[in-house]
Amino acid sequence: MTRRLVVVAEPDDKRARSLDAAMERAGLCRPLYVPWTDVLRDPSQLQHIGSPGDFLRVESPGSDPKTWHLLAQRGGFDGTLTDGQWRPGRAFFVGLQRALADICRATPQLIPTHPAQHILTMTDKLWCAQHLQQHHIATPQTDDAPQSVEALRAQLHKQRRYAVFVKPRWGSSAAGVMAYRFRPNEEQLITTARLVDGQLVNEKRLHVYRDSASISVLLQTILSDGAVVQRWIPKAATSGGPFDVRVLMIAGQLAQRVARVGNGAITNLHIDAKRMSAEEALDSVGPHVADRVYSVCQQVADSFPGQLVLGIDVMVDAAGRPFVIECNAWGDYLPKLLHHGQDSYDSQVHAMFGTAA
Repeated sequence: MTRRLVVVAEPDDKRARSLDAAMERAGLCRPLYVPWTDVLRDPSQLQHIGSPGDFLRVESPGSDPKTWHLLAQRGGFDGTLTDGQWRPGRAFFVGLQRALADICRATPQLIPTHPAQHILTMTDKLWCAQHLQQHHIATPQTDDAPQSVEALRAQLHKQRRYAVFVKPRWGSSAAGVMAYRFRPNEEQLITTARLVDGQLVNEKRLHVYRDSASISVLLQTILSDGAVVQRWIPKAATSGGPFDVRVLMIAGQLAQRVARVGNGAITNLHIDAKRMSAEEALDSVGPHVADRVYSVCQQVADSFPGQLVLGIDVMVDAAGRPFVIECNAWGDYLPKLLHHGQDSYDSQVHAMFGTAA
């Protein structure tokens, strides 16, 4: 009997639609969906879904505002947010921890394709950096950030660190990420965020701030919820600008990858960074740079056994040395990016079921 795939996800989510299309192309039955909202209301229902040996996929809960709020409420968040407003991550992460524990207890009969501990490690930027360091994988120095702007400035001044990234510890998609240059009499902050009536709102473009008052408010919003300070290593540039590379490892094998060429320090695709062939961008830095990057990605995949898909963000410096910036348990939504004629969902279906798309 063919195994089935059980998916915790919102069935109409763009990721679910992409997965459905891949399953259909492979001639397989549509997955059995259990909405996140149903799981949060009664996780025990998962005990009766699927058969022993079926696969379990836990899809990203962050794209649906209602699911995000329910998880954050489980973690103690009691506020309300407007559209586009930055979402604090601490409470969401606590809720996610509790929800994943419930899912694990309810599904001993299923084979997880996203082990819960791997999801949590990759969702927490500090844990992820520590994980990479423990496995001797090069990553920019990443430290727990102080909770006030004054303490951050004092720390940077003491350490003589004048260029860092300040990132929400539990954030994603560059939301709230701040590239911060600091000297006693001069500051600059680059971020997708702007202030609207005193609230931090994310936009799909970069803003540059140079006045200390705005910089202080923006930084304090992020620091007060929990953040990391990451060493700013200048990225290598290709003809279009600085770039990094998103590499997918599927079932431990190199799969889809793409260079993200930006206009500044932050190069996420959703803020209009340009796609470019990863090999073309890496080869422009020097010979064998692509080999070094993919070798590091293999180390990362080996450090997360049992993880079906890993989205790895890698940068290289001007000398071609690779550094893993972040890992993403849900970094596989890369529409129209093909590897051997397959998109990322085709590749995952093939890895699970051995069926050519």
